[in-house]
Amino acid sequence: GILIFAKHSTFCTNASTMMMSITTSSLSSRFGASVPSSSSFSSLRRHRHHDRGAIVIENAGKKSAFRLSNNKRKAKKMKQEEKEEVKRAFDGAGLSPEERVSGAKHKARRWLGQHFLIDHSVLIDAVGSADVKKEDVILEIGPGTGNLTAELLRTGCKVIAVEKDRNLAKNLGETLGKEYGEEELEIIEEDFMKWKDLDTKFVDLIEGSERRAKVVANIPYNITTDILKRLLPMGDTFEDLVFMFQEEVARRLATEERDEKMIENEQIKKKKKSNSDFRAMSVRTAYYSKSRYIRPVAKGCFDPPPNVESCLIGFKLKRKEDLLKINGTDKQFFTFVQSCFAQKRKMLKNNLRATCDAETIDLALEMLGRGEKVRPQELFMEDYVELFNFVREERKVEIEEKDEEDE
Repeated sequence: GILIFAKHSTFCTNASTMMMSITTSSLSSRFGASVPSSSSFSSLRRHRHHDRGAIVIENAGKKSAFRLSNNKRKAKKMKQEEKEEVKRAFDGAGLSPEERVSGAKHKARRWLGQHFLIDHSVLIDAVGSADVKKEDVILEIGPGTGNLTAELLRTGCKVIAVEKDRNLAKNLGETLGKEYGEEELEIIEEDFMKWKDLDTKFVDLIEGSERRAKVVANIPYNITTDILKRLLPMGDTFEDLVFMFQEEVARRLATEERDEKMIENEQIKKKKKSNSDFRAMSVRTAYYSKSRYIRPVAKGCFDPPPNVESCLIGFKLKRKEDLLKINGTDKQFFTFVQSCFAQKRKMLKNNLRATCDAETIDLALEMLGRGEKVRPQELFMEDYVELFNFVREERKVEIEEKDEEDE
């Protein structure tokens, strides 16, 4: 027999052929409703009827496949339109990012971490997040082909670009250097980590001004930590840092959700949720700055594209007078913090054994009020300052200064 469903049903293709032999009158008498003749079955297959009690005959599989394919085409079209919109965002003042990269005739050196930004919207967001003004002095590390440099210069600010690659430094001088002149663009061919004039260069430039200098850069991922360690303590010189970072690294450093150490609630201090990505370097960035996540940056925004996802991240640096007071040097403090994270999966008390005796550890944990099973990533930057000051002041623990390991 043939089953016919009176509500939201579908005949299979084979059944529809057999249905041709059933008379219209017999079906009508059985269901009390008019049934279309065999000549109209083909048209019914192409339409979906949602009326209550109507017989539905269609090829659902083909229609679903068609809809899926159609949705993919629409998504592809929208994605292409978005790309075109990004390109149209470039106002035509000078070369486009793609033209600047191709015009440099430079083969990117991956061992130097060279991935040139070609998405104009990312360039605009980087400059906008740093709130670059005409009176600003900007340090750009690794300008490359000059895409970000050009966007910075359009604001009227002064840019000091430090470029290690000789060919790129020369190309930048022959293009943007000639267009803007040394008063607006100063190009220094130097490895930033070996550049000795960093301290004096910007102190002289901002002397007498209420505004501090800023750093906006698409830096190589392999030296992000080293660059941060050098710039973070310079809060009296630099006001804001905006960098391109690897997404995974940025998650460890963003402290915007950990700014407040505790929340007061009916005289009970409740700790905010800990961050499993919190590391020793996270403590450092939180001590010297307030970090913020700006936006994600897809691989296709670069030429050549990197193997990892990226993002823009910013750091508002604190002046020295605004830093929490510690009983010792900065280097001693961060050596101590590093020892607390020596084995991240272990409890804090086990890591503290490298620098403190058992009695000191017990008293320190009691002072923190976090329990003896607390782990390093569950504490906050302020906790580490309290802990360091306690073992130094109350227990007279000597902390040896060591070079921190790279993370």
